[in-house]
Amino acid sequence: MTLAAACLLNGYAQQTPAEFGVPHQQTARDTAERVYNTWRLGMIRANESAWRSATSQSRQMKVRNMVVSQKGVFPRDFFNNQPEPPKLENFRFVGALTGCNNHSLAVTYVGRLQLGEGKAEDNAYVLEFVFENGKWHFDQSRFFNLSHLPEVRKRLEAKDISILKEQDGFAPYTTLPKVPPMCPAPQLIGKVFADAPGRSIHMRINGISLHEFSDERRADVISGGLRRGKNTITYTINTDAAKSHPSMAIGLFVMPETPGNKPVCVFDHILDATDTAKGGSFSFDISNEQIASMSPAYGAAAPAPFHAVPLKQKPQGK
Repeated sequence: MTLAAACLLNGYAQQTPAEFGVPHQQTARDTAERVYNTWRLGMIRANESAWRSATSQSRQMKVRNMVVSQKGVFPRDFFNNQPEPPKLENFRFVGALTGCNNHSLAVTYVGRLQLGEGKAEDNAYVLEFVFENGKWHFDQSRFFNLSHLPEVRKRLEAKDISILKEQDGFAPYTTLPKVPPMCPAPQLIGKVFADAPGRSIHMRINGISLHEFSDERRADVISGGLRRGKNTITYTINTDAAKSHPSMAIGLFVMPETPGNKPVCVFDHILDATDTAKGGSFSFDISNEQIASMSPAYGAAAPAPFHAVPLKQKPQGK
């Protein structure tokens, strides 16, 4: 028996033979809340030691790379202006599942939460943990708005643990997150945007920055940034036949560092619903003209980005 299994089963009920284990719920809750609260206080107090003690190795490196890739100083700029993480006292515990041979743990809560300036709505709050170096560490959290999912909300509030296995987003990791390579300081701050309904994309930029998008619309900071001259991108696209997969877009942008400047797109891959999405490996150049076009004072038309696939011509008259 591994050390992780021994720690999990100490006070836990015997796990089921299913893909995900069902631990003793109170012990799982106590473990999760102890680690999460240590992480939360570390964030609030800008206490790097407490934050590191409660945070997974992969998340520590991802955060460091994100800050450095935006030309910030780590850890100082990470702790500056961070919103206060939610108090678990504001949520009701639903249940917990384990995975990865008892090396991953997902704990779900429900409660009302106000995100941004909108009104407070019912949300599920899922905490993900990994077991490494002999102890549990917090990795990440995510919210799910339950306003339009009344049956899911009802089952969660009833502490129906079976729904945590059935519904996407509540399960523990099936593969433990790997520690990404430490990135260098960037020449140019870059972001990758993907709008990939019904598709999953695995991507590597300049051999360093790894990204995964799954049936979602999201922008990521490019680890190590972009550079003037030659850049590379490699990605695979898998289409889920069971889901709707309308138009898709991938875009790489150089982000402005001078107030008043705007981002410039330097690479794109745009498809409509009738096209078959295929990945590939591409090299593209970022020119001085593209950088200059970020300024409002640039008088000419902005240079076109590198197109992974030819853009379709719009029908005349439209």
